Amino acid sequence: MTLISGCQKDNANSDPQPVVLQSMMKNVVAPQAQILWDVSNRALNDAGEPQASKLTADDWAKLSAAGQKVKAQADAIVSASKITVSKPGQKIQDEGITGGSTAAQVQGFIDADRTSFADMAKALSVSADQFITAAHDKDVVKMNQASGDLDQVCESCHVRYWYPQQAKPK
Repeated sequence: MTLISGCQKDNANSDPQPVVLQSMMKNVVAPQAQILWDVSNRALNDAGEPQASKLTADDWAKLSAAGQKVKAQADAIVSASKITVSKPGQKIQDEGITGGSTAAQVQGFIDADRTSFADMAKALSVSADQFITAAHDKDVVKMNQASGDLDQVCESCHVRYWYPQQAKPK
């Protein structure tokens, strides 16, 4: 038996594909976050309080699946060796409107403080974990809290990296 090891690709040393945020956010995170918010909102009664009886087994399954998808994307951002805002020539949401940033500007904001951006992605992962736990436990109070936390995590990141020029003075 002859082994030819020189012809095999060494995957351990290959550079992974960079994370492309525009695609990730548009195609996975935003639609899955919307599912998380929709299910959470469906659980609210007329007084705005979460009520478990308003959710079905399918709702809890959707919540868990969406949380897992958001978590996977957030974890990919955290572990990425390279983050690219968009593919070359691709416009991002709000680019070209007053107060909107270009892809190059957002790339600069992220590159200037990659550690804080990774921390925001970790916060997104934690928020997704909250939904997964809430779904597992069928706990509407935890789900309701996770919904508010997710909104805050998303807003904080967007204001800091996507439209810092729109940030309200403190």
